[in-house]
Amino acid sequence: MKKFLKYFTILFFALAVLSSCNEEDPEPNPYSSEFIKGCYVINFGNYDAGGASISKYDYDADALTNLYYQNQNPGFELLSNVQYAYKKDEQIFLLGNAPDQLITVDPLFVQTLNGVTDQIEKPRACIANGDYLYISCWGENADWDVMPDSYIAKYNLKTSTVEEKIDLPGGPEGVEIANGKLYAALNFRDSVAVINLDDQAVSYIVTPAVSSYFLKDKTGNLYVSLLNTYTKPSNDTGLGYINTATDELETVYPLSGISTEYASIMAANSDFSKIYVTAASYVQDQEGNWNLSGAISEFDVAGKTFGAEPLISNISGAKGVTVNPVNDNIYVFVAESVVGAGLMKIYDTTGELLDQKTVGASPTMAVFQN
Repeated sequence: MKKFLKYFTILFFALAVLSSCNEEDPEPNPYSSEFIKGCYVINFGNYDAGGASISKYDYDADALTNLYYQNQNPGFELLSNVQYAYKKDEQIFLLGNAPDQLITVDPLFVQTLNGVTDQIEKPRACIANGDYLYISCWGENADWDVMPDSYIAKYNLKTSTVEEKIDLPGGPEGVEIANGKLYAALNFRDSVAVINLDDQAVSYIVTPAVSSYFLKDKTGNLYVSLLNTYTKPSNDTGLGYINTATDELETVYPLSGISTEYASIMAANSDFSKIYVTAASYVQDQEGNWNLSGAISEFDVAGKTFGAEPLISNISGAKGVTVNPVNDNIYVFVAESVVGAGLMKIYDTTGELLDQKTVGASPTMAVFQN
């Protein structure tokens, strides 16, 4: 009997092994970290002349791949100048200008939907809430003054259509959601718009300068960049703090020269203890040429103060800043011209330059995937 049980056990084990060998190995997850981990730089290109691209930087392997979108989509080009990128779950949305469109790609940057081209005009930025993507748009007939025809497009993620447009004069730029409300920075009006998502009623928070982008802190309150612009000049620039429970601008932390560039002029570190803000302006050299010169200032959230001096100074062509959420290294985007290759400069938290990478034309921001 013991011999029989021994043979039976051996036979059962052999059949189990044979069965497992016959089963097909499960397909690996194409969106697992080993395939997608990295920093994806959004290169705007030259406005109305193409040249937009995506650069992928694998910071673990220190490997850079330019023209990544073209590599992932053979035979296709990014015809629009990519203005903004936003990730939600397993979709990444690219907002393009000239022509205006919304391009949808997966985490591998393989395009999954044809670009929405006939429902949005001059898109700027976006934020998701539930089944909707809210897109700030300047409108087809922007007058570059009061922007009377600008709006928020409510894009249904299930039907891939713009369901409606919420009129919002003033040139909405950055958008954020907190406490069931959509906040829109207005680039041509001294106010932040607040849209109740239940009934779409619009109210305003008066600001001492026009605004561009938000950062939401761990309590759901907002930091907003306040700018001095050509059309709406102001000396009261800095980092504003909005209490989203009361919808009040509680204070402004002064900082002169906050950049009027797009998409990533400020970024927080991984624990939201520091905020890095790009200050940039055009300076005339001895030959009479105007060059974009900038710096990165550090705001201490606990102490509620900017450093006496910029953390990083003398950045020629400064376009924006972001932070690697894995190691808190600071990535600064640089473009000394709109047609040549740009740079991504990498600094540690003390402001020491660690490395720099040559990326596409006019880098503006990045999407991190881990």
